[in-house]
Amino acid sequence: MSFVVGGTVRTGNVDNREVSYGPKNNTAHDQYYSYEEGYWNLDLVWFAATSHVVLGLALEDYTYRMFLGPRFQYFGVQGWAGLSPSDRRKEKDNPKVVGGVMLIEQFPISEKIKVGLSEHISRNSYKVINHTECCSMNEIYAEQYAEFGFGTYLTYKNFSIEFRYGREIGEPRNRFYFMTNYAFFN
Repeated sequence: MSFVVGGTVRTGNVDNREVSYGPKNNTAHDQYYSYEEGYWNLDLVWFAATSHVVLGLALEDYTYRMFLGPRFQYFGVQGWAGLSPSDRRKEKDNPKVVGGVMLIEQFPISEKIKVGLSEHISRNSYKVINHTECCSMNEIYAEQYAEFGFGTYLTYKNFSIEFRYGREIGEPRNRFYFMTNYAFFN
């Protein structure tokens, strides 16, 4: 079993904007909400791996996920799913499912150094805040988007770095992810 701490820096067409939904007249009662995808996030992951299966639980910002997948020496598949907060202003809006699948190819250089490639398709989310009613948890909900992409990574012992490109499906947004992780008790 391992515990992994990691971080991600995002750049590109990150969705951080404010949208007015009522009269905005520079008073304390302006009605607007903000999309807050952010430029970084912290990841905490617990996982267990056997020679052919990986199973884990993760927390990325405010979204919990579980993941599962088969793995072999040079190839693996990882699927994940989780729930993100729904828009509580809508009576019948249930928590939203996020998830995806990633193909992972790995090329061992030595016992301690590995390089690899990945391809993914996913349904991701980031938070939206209603600032008129701010600041209770009832006013934070998830905006979802579908994405496909690819990446490359390098691991040395318990440390890894990764670059990933993602293209939002249906919107002209390109995201670039720079990630680093360290595994404890590996």
